[in-house]
Amino acid sequence: PFYFNIGTQNRSFAQPFNQIGVSPRYKWFTAHAGWRSLSYSQYTLSGLMFLGGGADIMPGKFRFSAMYGRFTRAVREDVAQQFVNPIPTFARRGFAAKIGIGSNSNFLDFIVFKAKDDSTSYIDAPDRIKPAENAIFGINGRFLIAKHLQITIDGAASAYTRNTQLAPLEGDEFERLRSVIYTNPSTQLLTAFNTSVGYISKYFNLRGRYRRVDQDYKSMGAYLFETDAEAITVEPSFSVMKNKIRIGGSIGQQRDNLLGNKMITTNRTIGSLNLSLNPGKVYGLDVQYGNYGIAQRAGVAPINDTVRLALANENFNVINRLSFINSNRALTVVLLNVYQEMKNLNPFSPAFIQSTVYITNLNVNYTFLKQRTNLLGGINYSRNIFSLGEVVLFGPMIGAGKAFFNNKLSSNFSSGFMQNRFTQTGDTGFTINASLNLNYRINKTNNFLINIRTIRNTASNPLAVPFTEGFFTAGYQLQIP
Repeated sequence: PFYFNIGTQNRSFAQPFNQIGVSPRYKWFTAHAGWRSLSYSQYTLSGLMFLGGGADIMPGKFRFSAMYGRFTRAVREDVAQQFVNPIPTFARRGFAAKIGIGSNSNFLDFIVFKAKDDSTSYIDAPDRIKPAENAIFGINGRFLIAKHLQITIDGAASAYTRNTQLAPLEGDEFERLRSVIYTNPSTQLLTAFNTSVGYISKYFNLRGRYRRVDQDYKSMGAYLFETDAEAITVEPSFSVMKNKIRIGGSIGQQRDNLLGNKMITTNRTIGSLNLSLNPGKVYGLDVQYGNYGIAQRAGVAPINDTVRLALANENFNVINRLSFINSNRALTVVLLNVYQEMKNLNPFSPAFIQSTVYITNLNVNYTFLKQRTNLLGGINYSRNIFSLGEVVLFGPMIGAGKAFFNNKLSSNFSSGFMQNRFTQTGDTGFTINASLNLNYRINKTNNFLINIRTIRNTASNPLAVPFTEGFFTAGYQLQIP
């Protein structure tokens, strides 16, 4: 396929949302140019947008990919617009490469990633902003052994220099490292690791998982993720009565303070339960429950009871499904209810830690099968209760889809309106969004598609900045046998 993206936004921002990118593909070769995002593994290059180029080469079992580009542009500090551009930055560029063997379901990849801030891009940067450098070596794989045994591995070692303006470390070993990364007293070498072993069968699965991410682990090629965490979980699942009943879940323990340098160590009980009932063709029920407890014990210093952290994060989701289908029409009704609560178990600690969220969504989809036409509508409601007050969101959504020209052209339109209200101050506002998708199949080997999305947000509070965003995507797909 050949994809062409354009995004635009009507407000100032540190990294403006004006992006154009293409990714043409021919058989086992894909090229990337412009604004793109690639994911090699969770702890190396993981979906961060960049402006540059790259290529994927995957003939047969051979797997190779590489990219080079700019992750951020230089942004100067602007005191007059500190709420819009809060963090000045250097220009940051980097490259990544992945080489491996296998298929999408059974593979082993080795990854290298390198990025560096350009200190010359912001000569008079404030003292609190320092140019940094990052080099990562990673491994990512999934293996199916003896049909039922699956092993996954995702690990990385990250060398991160927080301030490249400091004097380098002396010594032969550091001299050799400088070909990979500039090392000085601000350099840290940290690791992240996630692996699992699972037994997979038709009616029963059992997986054990171990995850460890060092404190303050960073990658310049990824967005934020949880660090200073070690977790061990067991994840069983099974089905009975010809898949009419499916049950799954997980249970385990998680802790932080992996380096032993914090005053407090936090232990968490991680647990979840999933239940799916499908007794017949008309009705179905999905239930999800999770209860994550947090408790602290003393680290390098004792804990005063007035500041001890003790929380329980509970969530409960219920999805009811109704389906009425015949040769002419299909009606589907889905009711979603979500309950989430963060409980503070310590009466001495601040009340603002607690919060409760209620969400209810009702969606109805009616399809005329022979006419290739569907209509949908719904109501969305959410209520967030916390110490400062309540935020209530409520509004309808509608949509329609239709196929034309002997099903060569398929179209889908949807739009929603959401009113929001902050009960403590009486502030109100609304959000309107709309999207249009068109897909025209010229013949068996040629497709053309268009996607248009827009959103409008406003509020009665004069400090809130209203905005309008638009996004346009055009794509051309050529399939060659």
